[in-house]
Amino acid sequence: MSERPPSAPGPVVERFDGAVLRSGEPFTILYGPGVRDVFVDTAYQVCTLEQVLWRLLRVHGYERIVFGSTDRPVYFRDDGSRELSRGRALGHKKAPAAGPRTMRTPGMSGPMGNLLVTPGSSPAEERGPAGPPPPASGVSDPHAVMTLTGYLQRAEPRTAVVIPHAENYLRYNQAPRALAGAMANWARHHGNGNLWVLVFERGTLDDVARYVESCHAYPLLETFVRAQAEQRGRSGTARIDFPQAAETERLIHAVRLRSGLRLGDWRELDTIVKAMATNPRTARAWKAMLEELARASDTALTVAAIRGEGADVPPADLRSPWERLAAMPGLDAVREHFEQLRAEVETVGALQAEGRATAAEPPSLHLVFSGNPGTGKTTVARLVGELFRDLGLLSRGHVVEAKISDMVAGYVGQTPGLANATVDRALNGVLFIDEAYTLNDQRDGFGKAAIETLLARMENDRRRLVVILAGYPDEMTELLESNVGLRSRTSVLRFPDYPPDTLHAIALGRLTERGATPSPEAGARLREIVFGMHRTRDKSFGNARDMRILADSVFQQWSGRVRAQVNEPVTPEDIPDGYRNHLPQPPPDPAELLAELDRYVGLGPVRTALTELTNRLRLRQARGQGGFAPPHLLFAGPPGTGKTTVARLIGKMFRTMGLLHRGHVVEAGRATLVGQYQGQTAPRVRKAFEDAMDGVLFIDEAYSLISDARHGGYGQEAIDTLVQEMENRRGRLVVIVAGYPGEMDAFLATNPGLPSRFTTHVPFDHYSPEDLVEILDRMAAEENRTLGEGVQERAMAWLEATRRARPAEFGNARTVRGLLELMEARMGERYVRQGAGSAPPSEYLPEDVPAPGAG
Repeated sequence: MSERPPSAPGPVVERFDGAVLRSGEPFTILYGPGVRDVFVDTAYQVCTLEQVLWRLLRVHGYERIVFGSTDRPVYFRDDGSRELSRGRALGHKKAPAAGPRTMRTPGMSGPMGNLLVTPGSSPAEERGPAGPPPPASGVSDPHAVMTLTGYLQRAEPRTAVVIPHAENYLRYNQAPRALAGAMANWARHHGNGNLWVLVFERGTLDDVARYVESCHAYPLLETFVRAQAEQRGRSGTARIDFPQAAETERLIHAVRLRSGLRLGDWRELDTIVKAMATNPRTARAWKAMLEELARASDTALTVAAIRGEGADVPPADLRSPWERLAAMPGLDAVREHFEQLRAEVETVGALQAEGRATAAEPPSLHLVFSGNPGTGKTTVARLVGELFRDLGLLSRGHVVEAKISDMVAGYVGQTPGLANATVDRALNGVLFIDEAYTLNDQRDGFGKAAIETLLARMENDRRRLVVILAGYPDEMTELLESNVGLRSRTSVLRFPDYPPDTLHAIALGRLTERGATPSPEAGARLREIVFGMHRTRDKSFGNARDMRILADSVFQQWSGRVRAQVNEPVTPEDIPDGYRNHLPQPPPDPAELLAELDRYVGLGPVRTALTELTNRLRLRQARGQGGFAPPHLLFAGPPGTGKTTVARLIGKMFRTMGLLHRGHVVEAGRATLVGQYQGQTAPRVRKAFEDAMDGVLFIDEAYSLISDARHGGYGQEAIDTLVQEMENRRGRLVVIVAGYPGEMDAFLATNPGLPSRFTTHVPFDHYSPEDLVEILDRMAAEENRTLGEGVQERAMAWLEATRRARPAEFGNARTVRGLLELMEARMGERYVRQGAGSAPPSEYLPEDVPAPGAG
């Protein structure tokens, strides 16, 4: 049967899209939090879903509208439908009613559009939807099923069957087999233009599917609803949501005009409407609250009253969302995107007004916010709902901030339902998922199921939903590269880190907002701290968030000092100690700085190099130039000459000099930097750099990285990545490479960028015999032992003989440690020979030292 064009629409309810009544599916399923709600149409009439359905069905040309429930198996809301049914049942001629009567005078309309409303003459259109249905007819369930299916099977008159309480109707029907058979037969022969509507008091379509399956009686309906739940966006289902802003405002005026509700301040009305529309509450609940206010003679409708009802009302801000966005610093590219969208919407509106717009599908509005913490992603996401509502792109504009746990379930098969339920809450508004890249990391593939469900809803509900995915830049790039569907459906907006001047202004602004006034000296110190925090930031740096934490910490310390004397300004002493390491440090005394090296023997070249750096720093600070980027170092020397020991000291020394913020040391080698498979090496190198930020990355035997270069290994990739990261992170860490002198020359030749990056070479020469004996004496002293007369000479002879015999294997201090262990073994033999009752010796004797050449 051909589709009849809708009649004039009359009053409108935005929450119900009449297009669902033209789906062509065997059933129309309605569900959602609004199915038991009241509705306020554009004529300011308050009505139920049954009344809204009756009106829409009339407008869409349904001549007979039949309802059914457990206590009233067959009933009607208007006399015309009843008469048509009675005539058919008795075999009479069709009653002369071919749809709603309309006004004959062109241009005339009333509260019901151009429907003709005359008392007592029409098929009760004026009475039907507003009045209660007639009492139960006494029809049994088997007869009711037969009657309803009979109505549906006839093409004339055009019929709609509505089951307003589908759960009870299905569960308690006394003829379930007959009803299931009728559904199956109707599904096969439903193309005659008639309609079967089932209304479920369930929040999601998955809930509807589970309920129908729990009845174990209606396999065809189970299959239909499950298919609808798994393929969102198909026609034949509609979610009835909470009221939108326009309907909420009409509700306020309806109660104001009919019940005497007073408005405390008309300038607050827009804020009140937005707050009510963005909160998940039914119009029925809001109506009860407003009527309660109206009954209280001393109470008016105000923002405070709405907030007292638990509504999420933001602090008073009379600025528009566009003005608030414009006031956010450092987001020029973000503002340009929304301003361009605003211009496009205005252009399309003008084209449509002239009948020139031809685009069938709206553009995708989904977004990716890429940026580090504290760059405004969440704040802008909360504004997007208001921006898009102002542009007419979203009807409610509320924002649902979802966690990964709201999208991914813990068991197989549960994730799509959970994700769909979360999306349903965001319909007609914004779904904001922060740290969205973690969807890729969910175990057992459940994250993939969530992404697939989200993609389907982003496409199918694009007119009713805006999805914003947010997270760190690198991780969001990886997420988009791994999923073409997400990349093609979203626009990427980058939120840059705030520059230090802006961060300083944010910190000062926060203090001012809280009522504290920084002195010029405190402001200058805070500026130095902010610049230091910015210079040493890493991925966890919170930008504006960290500035608020800084300001709040200063405020707390200031308040503890001044108490009630709030006119006292904030001074430098109010800055917590934890932030003072970002302030300039006094130039270190070279002697004090290098004092720790005095514990070690034979490090003259090291002392020279570090003294030169210290003197250079003192000169720059004296000129007011500040510090400089710490140099990368190359340690060249044989084993056992103190390279690793000095590398561990460098971090602490550079931190004291103010060249490094943390000064910790990360030791790495081939095993930790070079992967076994393609694609593993570069991430390993970058991870080592990330771990060493603001400290020292020490790579001993650095030439081992390229030991397999001739055999297709990945060492060269490690070297190339090393050079790139040293450039990218210049000034944020020190790289120290160490090894034998000749091999280190070969290492520098593997990449042309290496020699220019390791500008400071520190030689570590073999220890002299005198130095080796001094090391032996110190090692013994650390164990509370001493060297007796003649021990040093005998030890020196043993060490020189060992060096001559195996020069390549001679380990300097390591060999000394080995000699000390041999001496301790011989001391132990002496002690045993003396007998158990003797005192243990603490002095090494010449006989404890092996003969030259002996092991």
